Parts: sequence; structure tokens; C-alpha cells
Amino acid sequence: MPHELGHIESNTFQGFNPGWWEQVLEQFEPAQYFSSPSGLGFADRSPRQSRYFGDAYQDILQDYYGTAGTAMRAGNAPVSFMDFLETDPWTARYSSLPQSARGVTGMASNPRTRFLFNY
Repeated sequence: MPHELGHIESNTFQGFNPGWWEQVLEQFEPAQYFSSPSGLGFADRSPRQSRYFGDAYQDILQDYYGTAGTAMRAGNAPVSFMDFLETDPWTARYSSLPQSARGVTGMASNPRTRFLFNY
């Protein structure tokens, strides 16, 4: 039944861009970080690396800003954040951490081979 004032056919989604998710990914840095194939590959190696990947976003982003700023000061165009993430920044940072920061205890990585007992 048509509306009393007349029925107007209109498509409210007429200006909807079907590729809008790609635009979000290009502009939203957390989406780039947490969907990075190299980052997810790093996180799948162990629970400790997965926890590090989840917690390292701000540190990796600050590293990117430093790299981009250095490139701009040198007169070069900076790489995009997605390209920076493809350099696998997690492995180098994670391996440079001391064992205590990675959650590895001394006993787990260096078990005692001899015990002395007082009788």
C-alpha cells in the first residue's frame, strides 16, 4: 500500500563503496597491526610470543614513527605502516629481550644437573 504522500523509490546505500574495508585497513593502524600476516605468524609460534605480540603494539608503532620521521628528515618518502610490519619487527625485538622479560625463568632454561643433600 503506497504512502499517502507518495511512494519514492530510493536506495539509501546508493553511495556505499563495496571496498570500504580496504580503506579502513589503509587508515586504521590497529587493524593493520593485528591482521598482519607476519605478526600472526610470529604469534602462532608459542604462547609467550602470542602474548608479546598482543602487548607490543605501542612499541612497534613508536618504532615505525621513528623510522618514518628519520626517512622524512633525510628527504625520503617513509614506508607505510603495513610495509614496515612486513619487516617482521617482532622477532628482532623479542629475541633482544632478556629471558626474564620474555617470561623464561632461569630454572626452565638452565635446569640443575646436580643436587647436594645434607644427611
